[in-house]
Amino acid sequence: MLPDPVVDREEPGRWWPHPGFTAEFWADPDNAEIDLVHLHFGFEHLTPAQTTNFVDILRERDIPLVFTVHDLDNPHLVDQSDYHQQLGILIGAAAEVLTLSTGAQDVVEKRYGRRPQLTAHPAIVADPHRYAGTPGTRPVVFLKSVRANVVTDPRFYRDLGAEIYIHHGADEQLEQLADHRHAPMDDATLFRTIAAHRVVVLPYTRGTHSGWMRMCRDLGVSVAVPDCGCYDTQIPLDDGVAVYRTGDGRDAARVVNQLLAAHPVPPAPIPEAIEQHHRTYRALTGMAAGVTAGAR
Repeated sequence: MLPDPVVDREEPGRWWPHPGFTAEFWADPDNAEIDLVHLHFGFEHLTPAQTTNFVDILRERDIPLVFTVHDLDNPHLVDQSDYHQQLGILIGAAAEVLTLSTGAQDVVEKRYGRRPQLTAHPAIVADPHRYAGTPGTRPVVFLKSVRANVVTDPRFYRDLGAEIYIHHGADEQLEQLADHRHAPMDDATLFRTIAAHRVVVLPYTRGTHSGWMRMCRDLGVSVAVPDCGCYDTQIPLDDGVAVYRTGDGRDAARVVNQLLAAHPVPPAPIPEAIEQHHRTYRALTGMAAGVTAGAR
């Protein structure tokens, strides 16, 4: 596994497009030993033509591509047309396609004619017991920067009655409802804040899978998810996940009460996703251990 390159030494933690999408990256002799690429996130800044150029570069070098379909619809975008075209290019070019739920398997097969291998979302919190506390009974919503797939109708949040966290300057109307206005949290602060609640509500209007759901269940916190996307099949047979009607704050409140009544629910088991990935890499490269380059 290659370490992420530092693109901006002044701000090494900010998001950046991985240089591995460019021809210049592959012309660098230091990258000649890469024998497999696993792409999960971070390609929506490309045009469909640039996406085609990327897979052509890998094909010319006989480098297999493993592609995880995390988002059938990109939560950062309103117009999905180019993104859907990108998915078709990547799914068609990949040596192996993975996805994170049975629901997404069905959609990918129907839309793109290829059924992905099912894999679990990897655990996010490595040591959840470190963040254990005494959780309160009020549900919580983390709006962060209010992405394009988040409910913006204030009535939803009034009906829900949840504690609300939001980034400074994210949305003036929703900030007026928020209990906490804050800068982005580091991981430890975020984990402690989530663990201080029994139920987190995901206020999404569309999407597919959720790292937030996985993070909450790592911490033993229950999650209310909308009935859009594939959230309901991401962690199957988990009593810590319940589904509400998308955009309906009253139904979300009903589901929250259901989850509170069932609390505490043990953390979701840690999946063996990483070992599954390694088996896939070994099968494609014929090596004892694969060398991969990822993309944020």
